[in-house]
Amino acid sequence: MLMRNSLCLKEVILIGILLVPIQVIAAEFVGSSRCASCHSEAAANWKISDHYKSMSIASSEFVLGNFNDISVNFQDISSRFYQRGSDYFIETVGDDGEQHEYLLSYTFGYYPLQQYLVEIDDGHIQALNLAWDSRNKEDGGQRWIHLQPGEPNDPASPFFWTRHLQNWNSRCAECHSTGLEKNYDVVNHSYKTSWSEINVACESCHGAGAEHVLRAESGSLSTGSAILSAPNTLRWEFLPGDSIAQPQGDKSNRYVDMCGGCHSRRAVIGEISSSKAYHDQYSLSLLAEELYYPDGQIQGEVFVLGSFLQSKMHDRGVTCMNCHEPHFGKLVLQGNALCGQCHLPKTFDTPRHHFHPSGSPGALCVECHMPETNYMLVDDRRDHRFGIPRPDISEQIGTPNACNGCHKGTTPGWASSTLALWLGSPVVSDPDALIMSLAQQGDPATTRAIIELAGIDGTSNIKRATLLELLSAFPSRVSIEAAAGYLEHEDPLVRVAAVRMLRTVSPEVRWRLLSPLIRDHSSSVRIEVAVALSTMPTDVPLGSIGEFTNLIRQYRESLTHSFDMPSTQMSLGNLERNLGNPAAAEDAYQRAIRIEPDYIPARLNLADLYRETGREALVIPLLQYALKAAPDSGAVSFSYGLSLIRQKMYQQSLSYLKAATEKDDSQPRYSYVYAVALDSVSNTREAIYVLIEANNKWPNQFNLMMTQILYMEKLGETDGILRILSSLSKLAPASPEVKRLLNKYVHQRP
Repeated sequence: MLMRNSLCLKEVILIGILLVPIQVIAAEFVGSSRCASCHSEAAANWKISDHYKSMSIASSEFVLGNFNDISVNFQDISSRFYQRGSDYFIETVGDDGEQHEYLLSYTFGYYPLQQYLVEIDDGHIQALNLAWDSRNKEDGGQRWIHLQPGEPNDPASPFFWTRHLQNWNSRCAECHSTGLEKNYDVVNHSYKTSWSEINVACESCHGAGAEHVLRAESGSLSTGSAILSAPNTLRWEFLPGDSIAQPQGDKSNRYVDMCGGCHSRRAVIGEISSSKAYHDQYSLSLLAEELYYPDGQIQGEVFVLGSFLQSKMHDRGVTCMNCHEPHFGKLVLQGNALCGQCHLPKTFDTPRHHFHPSGSPGALCVECHMPETNYMLVDDRRDHRFGIPRPDISEQIGTPNACNGCHKGTTPGWASSTLALWLGSPVVSDPDALIMSLAQQGDPATTRAIIELAGIDGTSNIKRATLLELLSAFPSRVSIEAAAGYLEHEDPLVRVAAVRMLRTVSPEVRWRLLSPLIRDHSSSVRIEVAVALSTMPTDVPLGSIGEFTNLIRQYRESLTHSFDMPSTQMSLGNLERNLGNPAAAEDAYQRAIRIEPDYIPARLNLADLYRETGREALVIPLLQYALKAAPDSGAVSFSYGLSLIRQKMYQQSLSYLKAATEKDDSQPRYSYVYAVALDSVSNTREAIYVLIEANNKWPNQFNLMMTQILYMEKLGETDGILRILSSLSKLAPASPEVKRLLNKYVHQRP
């Protein structure tokens, strides 16, 4: 597709910036230039910040990349960067597979890399997956890079630059511009996005300033500033004999509310405003597998807050601005002096503490307590969990640690021995990470350990919430009682997780436990209650129908804030399906697929809906597409195998069911169904082998072990049954079937 005339487009962009937001500014926003007239020092600092450079018009002032008619080739696609007059262009492959010229409308970010944005059809603004490495040349920078070098780079790939994963409007805009309005048209899948300022400006953090200016100009600031601020309400003092400063004053969550939304992995659930509590705007991702390691270290791209909430620093009341200057964002002090504000240097900034030569990299606090993880090829980000290096945990479950991260080529065993030598004794074992790891693997034997760990006073609330959410995989009287005990916890994160744990209890118990939270003061909790109760609309007491209806209305409203995300459309589809509206559910699933054809969860849910409504013929094409788009998905192979079984194509289903057990996202149920399918075609011995392998991979799975015993009995091979029964008797001692088998193989033995 040939882009519009560049001069005309540039004029359109300028008109969009100068005219559209003026209507907003007139009502609320005044713009940073008005702020600067009184707050010159803050404005000067802001103009050298990453916030100021978060996004801009593509102009010579901000473009860093080499556009001197440079050609690059990544994964067999050639791209050329060049200028024509004051405009910047790329010639590259479009979504039709052909080469086209595109005007670069905006810069996106500044350092250590800069991306570029292109306007395409229907108001969609897309981020190129070619970016400029803006680091110094001696550091490997000053080059064009491809941000997904290991992924396919053609229009059929979900990572291609014109696809949803590279869409600025839905995935980036709200944190890179001020006063943003996405203006998404769900019917036409189009945008008319506007903003008050193109970058992260004063009013992003302090709120719209019109009332503040009015009061300032009328001399009535004594009645209040009418803008938001988050002053440090704590003082930090070294009390006599202490090596760590103690907080004096009141703790505040204002910085979490103000900064957390753009510095966290989360979903939007309400109107974004720095004046609102975090949990009324966002649903925070917990310490989930693939986002964090079992010990809480960062793994995926999680953007700070989830790490910081795990830390003792946050628990004591440390805020962002104890370390970062608020307007230019850099550190308030350099090196160990930053930590020395609260950690007495004569105790901590010494080889007696860090065991490295003074002045060496190993002597820096951050190298041990805030190790870096690399994202987007060139962007090293520090872990704000402020953890202690634990190579012993690395030995147990394979997590990284700061020691081996610096000392390349060494082993966790070496690091553990060295630490023990320095400390004069072996490092005391910490079972927390092992419990988390086993829980993530689905081991129900961890139930009591999870409950005990969640109840320890020193456990951070985000970790406590994660533990409660993990409990949902192990429903039992004990786990239900434990979760119910957290429904009145002070932290919304913990209440949300407790609600999630109780989603699958009986409708009567669910209503009794969760209905009081319909009026919870936190939006994130109310929304989670709506999800939990939406599956039981016919079980709501008659006198509470109005309250239930209002709750569902609130949940629907929360979804509208991210209707341009396929995950949100899928959530809407799930809601409609739960409420008994299959046509509306189908529409929502189809919208999710329209936004991103390779969004596999929506395809699987739509396939389930077709099956439920007697349209099995429509299932196969959906799943065949999913098999091609996601060949590494066990869920897809499993769903396709089940579909073949429903069509009585038993032999054909086996290869897909087997494949499901071999994928990274495999789960115990896949092995159970595969074993049952093998037995059904008279291959019971192979079924036993599958179950043995599954029991080794996922220990303490009741169904797997019971089925293995059943098949061993079927073949008359009972010698190994006692070993399995020993595990079952510990796992489910009250089970009637376990008691029967114990009586048969233990108590009645001669």
